[in-house]
Amino acid sequence: MAIKVDYGKLPINVTRFLLNYVTRFIFAGLFLYSCWIPFQYLTGWFSYHVILCTFGYIPLMAEAIMLFVGDELWSRQMSRKSKYWVHGILISVGTIFIIVGNALVFHYIEPGYHLYTEHGITGLVSMIFLILSLFLGLAATYSNEMKQFLSLRPVWYKLVHNGIGLLGYGIGIVSLCYAYYTKWFMFYNGPESRLVALVLTIAVSLWSINGALVSAYNQIKNLVS
Repeated sequence: MAIKVDYGKLPINVTRFLLNYVTRFIFAGLFLYSCWIPFQYLTGWFSYHVILCTFGYIPLMAEAIMLFVGDELWSRQMSRKSKYWVHGILISVGTIFIIVGNALVFHYIEPGYHLYTEHGITGLVSMIFLILSLFLGLAATYSNEMKQFLSLRPVWYKLVHNGIGLLGYGIGIVSLCYAYYTKWFMFYNGPESRLVALVLTIAVSLWSINGALVSAYNQIKNLVS
């Protein structure tokens, strides 16, 4: 059977395809940039905090969110149910990494110190939202079973899960941006490289959520229609 190609949309699709994979390469570069010092000192607990939390957000969280972008070639070969499972696994593993990474800071640093820094506050808030998002994701997956406890349309669970998850991811990226300007990071990295990392982090993070924002818009339309 012949495959119909919409040549009018081809330039847009090619551009989005390239941007998706450029985003992935930049995320990989940002992860290595953030963790190249911790990789050299794996005996220190703080090294594991940096590696676990960074890897939890990029690439795991980012990939979980980009999974539902409509023009993703590899994910288009998967059924929607399979996408949900892969999404759930990536989000769960990423959240566990972030919880363990933050627990190291809470345990080894003077109690309460993390609440006096922008990096620490945003990291803690992000983690709380991500944990909530996990439970909401389960509620969305088993929305029919949830009717005996709370009579809501399934799209409500999906919308709230989407919104809380995006908040957790977005605040986590803000925490990562603040991390570039912590004393530890400034000691090992120059101002030029930190500025480039900041700009790239903001740019690719905004691009990574475009599919989730479209999904949220469609869910809102479904609710008000």
